[in-house]
Amino acid sequence: MFNFSVSLLFFWIKGHLEVDGRFIKTKIPNVVLWFIPLGAEEDTVPLKNVSNLRISTKYRLFPLVFGAILVFGALNLLASSFISALILAIIGIGIFGTGIQKILSFDKSGGTQIISVPFYEGQTLSAMKNAIITALSNDTDKSDLNLFFDKKADHTNK
Repeated sequence: MFNFSVSLLFFWIKGHLEVDGRFIKTKIPNVVLWFIPLGAEEDTVPLKNVSNLRISTKYRLFPLVFGAILVFGALNLLASSFISALILAIIGIGIFGTGIQKILSFDKSGGTQIISVPFYEGQTLSAMKNAIITALSNDTDKSDLNLFFDKKADHTNK
């Protein structure tokens, strides 16, 4: 089971992904205004319906620009009030960071499943993708009779 943050600023809000021999199960919280958890979206996808795994990076323009404006505003405020400038800069950096997201997506029975996480969860996404690929490989190997008999022959020859 993989746990991952769904928000940069509110890292304690976690989503979950589990891969077993038959299904990919996800539970991703619905977040309103980037930080208020309001229910969750649960999905169970049979491995046989999964194809085209992708990891990409997405840049959202509004948080990037708004965060940069806050940081530059904090620099202007620095001379008059250090504490206010520091708070504004931290908020601006946090909002700027939410504009950079890593995305794991895969096709499922005509639709696309998208898992979007903050940029620092990139390693977790790679591990999730590898777990799904391993499960898909094992599922494919189960139905390949040539591979089955080759493995059986290897075990009897040893």
